[in-house]
Formats: sequence, C-alpha cells, structure tokens
Amino acid sequence: MNKALIGTAVLATALALSACGSTAKNTAAESAKSSDAPVTAPTAEPVATPKSTPSPTGNAKSARGNFIAKLGDVGTFSNQNTKKVTTKFTVDSILDTVCTEPYSRPAENGRIISVALTVETTPELAEDSFPKHMISSHDFKFIAASGTTFNGNLGTSATYSCIDDALEFPSGGMGPAEKVSGSVVLDLPPGTGTLVYTGGAYAGPFFEYPIS
Repeated sequence: MNKALIGTAVLATALALSACGSTAKNTAAESAKSSDAPVTAPTAEPVATPKSTPSPTGNAKSARGNFIAKLGDVGTFSNQNTKKVTTKFTVDSILDTVCTEPYSRPAENGRIISVALTVETTPELAEDSFPKHMISSHDFKFIAASGTTFNGNLGTSATYSCIDDALEFPSGGMGPAEKVSGSVVLDLPPGTGTLVYTGGAYAGPFFEYPIS
C-alpha cells in the first residue's frame, strides 16, 4: 500500500484555537489651543479583523513514538507522495466480546475483543497506486503492560464466525469517498496492555489505545 501514516489523530477536544488581532484604541484629539478654537472629534484606529488560526497541539506520543489516543479521537492517514488525507477514522469502542455465531470457537490467545471503528475515505484515495483502504486483524498489534509485543496471530480462527458478517468491515475494503462503521474481532493475550492501530501503513507514528 503506497501510503504512510501521517498520524494526525485529532479529536474535537484536542484542537486549540490561537486567536490573533488587535483591539481598538481611541485617540483623543489634541486640546484646543484657545477657548474659541474648534475641537476635533476623537478618532479611532482601524480595528484589525480577528483571525482564528487552528493550532493543533497533537496527541501526546508514547515512548514508541505513536500517538496516545482515546476513544473518539479522530485520526487520519495520508498519501505518502501527495501528503493529502485519504482516510479519517475514529475508534469508537474496544470491548470484550462473546461470540454469537453457531460455528464460533474459544479464544486461542486468551480473550476475544471487538474494536468498533467509523472510517471515512476521501476522494483523494483515488490517487493512490492501490486505491483501497483495507481493515483487518493485520492492522493491529498488542503490547503487554511489560512492554513486550505479542508476536502471535491476533486473527486466529476464533475471530472468524464470531459476530454477524453485517457487523464487520467489508472484506473487499473501502474505495474513495466511502464511509463504513464496523468491528474487527481480535484474539488477544490476557492482561492489560496497549492496542496499536497501524491502519495498514508501513511507517508510523501509529495510534495506541489502552487495554484494561
């Protein structure tokens, strides 16, 4: 995929507006030199139009250089060459999940979770050499509280036939100017840690979410 993450995970509460401008100052006219001299009316300097320039502070970064994100934070992915945003997303929830489908299997790594996301692609995705945004278990990794990265498979057979297909992302991915809400089922090791969402990009920074 010819994309890299320009991690700009920007949630509504993480943006600051830096206002610049000037206030009007009234300059009084000079006093009349004699009692019968005309008095000039006070004048005012023109008031500069206030300008509000968004100044995104950006999410704090972890020791791994990834953005530390919260549920609902807006993140973006961009085209590596054009630097145009091709995908916007939010992680809406991360929940322990009980599989409901008839052929579901128990977790192989320890616990089944579902990650609910809302993803929207932009028309600029059409400029990519591969104009698709795919979402699967391969876009995630788990880091234990000790800092050890789990090197097993998060998309075990237990994650298949776990929830209804209509709740998952389309297997064919997303094209330009599409919006999808769906879940990705993962098989994680037990215990607390950090879930990293890479978005399929080859380079970071990525987005990290705490797992309790």
